[in-house]
Amino acid sequence: MGSFATVFVSEGRGGVVLKQIQDPCKDAVAMLMKEHDDLLTLNSVCGGSSQFFQLPRAHGSYTDYYSFAQEVGIQRTEDMGLPPHALYVMQRIWPVSHWLATRIRDLFLPQPFSDQPPPHLLARLYLGNGTSRQGSRFVNTENFPLSADRIERLGLPADKIAAGMGQMLASINFKAGRDGRDIEFVLCGHPENPLSKVPFYECLDFNQMRPHGGSAIVIVSSMVSNDPYYPRLWSPQWQAFADAYLATAAKANESPLAQDVLQKDF
Repeated sequence: MGSFATVFVSEGRGGVVLKQIQDPCKDAVAMLMKEHDDLLTLNSVCGGSSQFFQLPRAHGSYTDYYSFAQEVGIQRTEDMGLPPHALYVMQRIWPVSHWLATRIRDLFLPQPFSDQPPPHLLARLYLGNGTSRQGSRFVNTENFPLSADRIERLGLPADKIAAGMGQMLASINFKAGRDGRDIEFVLCGHPENPLSKVPFYECLDFNQMRPHGGSAIVIVSSMVSNDPYYPRLWSPQWQAFADAYLATAAKANESPLAQDVLQKDF
């Protein structure tokens, strides 16, 4: 559950989830429909197997739950009990594999977790944090933070992750013309085989994106205000990020704007 919308898994349709607004006011409905449409746009211009970070697919939007239930044939006896608010259907983001969750538990979670089954989690990839804060007893196991040192301890390819972030952000900036505000980069399970041990990487959460209007300041503001996903100038992964960002921008004939973005102080 977030401040804007709640995500529900549809029983019997495990490969998709429903994202439904919490407040049915006109502004919230418009924002939800915009996010659905933006996700369609991103998949058409930024998606594809060549991207290191994949995008979840959008499968349709509905002004109310009953329209959705009627279209997919949910009987009243199978009703999910959701409020009659606007929603859209999207590809499910699976938790990291049991194998990888076990490694995260054993390496990073405090003692009370050591005798428990590994949690179902997504891991946020924070290359902008060189090291993690140690010793905290309070852990968010739904969105677990992986700083650069933790990523390397897990044996994950930090430079490739950084390059993937640069590639995806530049695609959003220069192919879709959006600022990328508040997007997330996560480690998750494979959508076609959630039991796979192979790490899978997705970019998600697009409800705050806006057109940047060709402004480097707007793009950089979005990067700075976000969680620390992107490497900083002092990061060992900075060059991989910057090179991929510039290479992707060049393919969209946006090299000057991309160079201006990277020259700003963030």
